[in-house]
Amino acid sequence: MSDLMSSIKGHAESKDFTAYQLKKHKLRIWWLIVLVLVLSVGIMIWLVWFSQVFAVKEVQVMGSGGETLSAEQIAQVQASADIKLNDPIATVDTDTAAQAIVNLAWVSAVEVRRGWPNEVVVALDLRIPLARVKGGDTSQGVDAQGILFDYSNLDGLPLIQASGAPLVASVEVVAAMPANLAKKVVRIRANSIDSIELDLKSGSIVKWGSADEPEFKAAVLDALLSRRAQIYDVSAPELPTTTDEKGRKKS
Repeated sequence: MSDLMSSIKGHAESKDFTAYQLKKHKLRIWWLIVLVLVLSVGIMIWLVWFSQVFAVKEVQVMGSGGETLSAEQIAQVQASADIKLNDPIATVDTDTAAQAIVNLAWVSAVEVRRGWPNEVVVALDLRIPLARVKGGDTSQGVDAQGILFDYSNLDGLPLIQASGAPLVASVEVVAAMPANLAKKVVRIRANSIDSIELDLKSGSIVKWGSADEPEFKAAVLDALLSRRAQIYDVSAPELPTTTDEKGRKKS
C-alpha cells in the first residue's frame, strides 16, 4: 500500500514539475515576443524620426490644376515652406508650411503632404487675374476678391483705375461678364462703388453704375451694342439709354 501511495505521489510531483516547466517555457517565449516587439518599435522609431532612410530628399511644388510654375514661383514656395532637406520627413510640420505658403499673394489655397519615403509635395491653387492694375511702370493682376499680385502675362486683360472698395466692385463687374463682352472692355474707371464706367475698344463709354445686377446689366449692354453709340447707360438696366446714337451696326 505504501508503495502505491509513493507511486501516486511521485506521479503527481512529476506532473507538477512538467506543468512548471511548461509555464516557465511559455513565460520565456512571452518575454522573447515582448523583447522583439520593443526592439522592432525602437528600430521603427529610429528609422522614421532619426535616420536618413525616411529623410526629406525633395520638395516638389506643383499647380493643383496642372499649371506650370516658374522657377521664381517654385523658389518662393520652397523658401516660405522652410522645409529642410535631410530632415526626417515625420518631423515636417505640414500645417505650418501651408500657412506660410498661402501668405504668398499669388496663392489662393495650398495643400502640403508627405510623399513617403522621401518627398514632400506642395499643391497650389493659383490666383487667376481677371484684370490688371497699374502702379508706376509696372502692372499687377487682380483676382475676383480684389487681391493684387504679380503675374507674368497680363496681356489682353482690362485695366482697372480704382482702389479699395471701388476696385473690388470693378472686379465683380468683370467676373460677371460673358467672355464675348469682357474682351471688348479695355479700361474700367471707378471713383466710387456706384460710378463704374467701362471704356470699350470701339471708343464708346458704358455707364455701368454700381456692381449690382451685373448679369442683367451685361445682357442689356450686349443687346444695346447692336447699335452704334458714344455712350451706353445701363446703370438702371430696366431703363437703359444711349447717347449720340448713329443707328444699327452693319451686319
